[in-house]
Amino acid sequence: MAIAASWTMPGIAVGQSPAAAAKPAAAAAGAIKRLPDGTPDIRGTWVRVGGGLNEANAPESELKAFGVLSEPQGFGQGPVAAGSGGEVAVAKPPKYMPNPRPPQGVIDPVDRLLPYTVEGRARRLDYAKNMCCPAKNLAYLELSVRCAPPQPWAGGSVNILQRPGQVHLLFEANHHTRVFYTDGRAHPSPNMRLFGGHSTGRWEGNTLHVDTTNLDGRAYFGVGNTFPPFSQELHITEQFTVVSDKLITFVLTYDDPKTFTRPVKSAGFFYPMDETEEPAPEFTCHEGSYSMQNIFGF
Repeated sequence: MAIAASWTMPGIAVGQSPAAAAKPAAAAAGAIKRLPDGTPDIRGTWVRVGGGLNEANAPESELKAFGVLSEPQGFGQGPVAAGSGGEVAVAKPPKYMPNPRPPQGVIDPVDRLLPYTVEGRARRLDYAKNMCCPAKNLAYLELSVRCAPPQPWAGGSVNILQRPGQVHLLFEANHHTRVFYTDGRAHPSPNMRLFGGHSTGRWEGNTLHVDTTNLDGRAYFGVGNTFPPFSQELHITEQFTVVSDKLITFVLTYDDPKTFTRPVKSAGFFYPMDETEEPAPEFTCHEGSYSMQNIFGF
């Protein structure tokens, strides 16, 4: 995988200063742990970053009036916090955050100009204009308000479990779970459609290749709420490369011919959660939430 290979090569990365290249990582990378079958042991609690569609060509003139950001917040190197005097101060990075960070966000196209089809762009505009606030109708209600997880690229904390023939990603956000079947099974019939699709995987050295099909087209692209749901033709491929016991990089490819004229790739990474901190609190939808009231103005 090109991204992982360039990240692990010695020397200076593109756009990186010599000083940054000489700066040691925040946490020294350790040897990759192995399971009895020789595959990487990635069990544990991780934090996932990246994988979203931070487009650079949001339809500006049409969307500015609706307050839609063309550059979603959080794409930069942040996070930032207000200082004691109100000034902006860089927050202390997490203990195991890699420094410098691997790529995150859209990497192909390199200019992040998403190659919409005519139909895809029309749906993008229609959804962004009518989803808030108030939403035009229930068809435009963002799925997070319905307690639906952002399949399949939820971020935040995730517990990774491994058992023979399977890798499980258990996300804290809305109790979302992904299962990668690594036992060689085929995808089910295309007539069987699932909200999170069906994922098969295979290990090649330190890289886990995952293929996801059979999506039902009801979930939406990324976490950006102004993106409409993808089509049932979406095919997702992912490569998770275990760089060390402190870093897993990934590249996610979105191939949806009804939305994009060609596949779009987005990168990201996992780093271990600080074991000295309190476990991540439960994050889930609940009765009495103000989301519906805020969106519809009840």
